[in-house]
Amino acid sequence: MSYITLTVPGMNEPPSRYDVTIRVASNDGRQPDPAAFAAAARQAASGRNASVVSAHTAGEITCVVSVAAQDRPAAVPVALAVVAEALKAINPVRSPSR
Repeated sequence: MSYITLTVPGMNEPPSRYDVTIRVASNDGRQPDPAAFAAAARQAASGRNASVVSAHTAGEITCVVSVAAQDRPAAVPVALAVVAEALKAINPVRSPSR
């Protein structure tokens, strides 16, 4: 099971463009496949007027999702949706077996 840590830095960003940093890790020691996650995150960002850069280290993926939005509070849910969609795409929910 993955968990997400959200950081919203106050950096110098272009007007109407906000960077949201999200760290994805796992509480069971397993990390999503970095290449699959990066591809899924790019796909998820493309439909949301966003872009994503991710860095992979042992046990963690750090994503910076850059979102075009009217303000920072509007950018955060878009960034979270990008990461959530990417995680769902590479780890589809399975029905319990009977």
